[in-house]
Amino acid sequence: MLEPLFDAELDYQPGMPPLTSDGDGTLLGSGDGTVHGPKLDGKLEWTLFEQPGSTMCRMAPARITTGDGARIRFEARGHGTRPSQSDPTWRVAATLYLTTDDSRYSWLNGALALWEGEFNEATAHARYTALLQPAAPAA
Repeated sequence: MLEPLFDAELDYQPGMPPLTSDGDGTLLGSGDGTVHGPKLDGKLEWTLFEQPGSTMCRMAPARITTGDGARIRFEARGHGTRPSQSDPTWRVAATLYLTTDDSRYSWLNGALALWEGEFNEATAHARYTALLQPAAPAA
């Protein structure tokens, strides 16, 4: 059963330098935002790449800086769709792969999560809910 990890609010920031220029597809841009949830709170920075002519997108890298100073990285790979070319709202779902060097958050190393939500192209704002896949019991 998936467990709530955080809710995210993201904003595209025109002119914000990418966290990397080495991505999968065409660089769309970068932005920032916040995450708040039962397991994680902090600020988020991200860079987004897209496969032209496709519904696939990749957010990599992305990083969360928690209120207590930890840095958590993640990559997201997913798809976005919208009802028509004229509709500014994309429905998005992606798989997240999380890592960190901070021992307080070691439970996130190699963790998988799912996020779903929407991105509004007209306002350059996105909202997502992230759900954590519980770790498998040790063998």
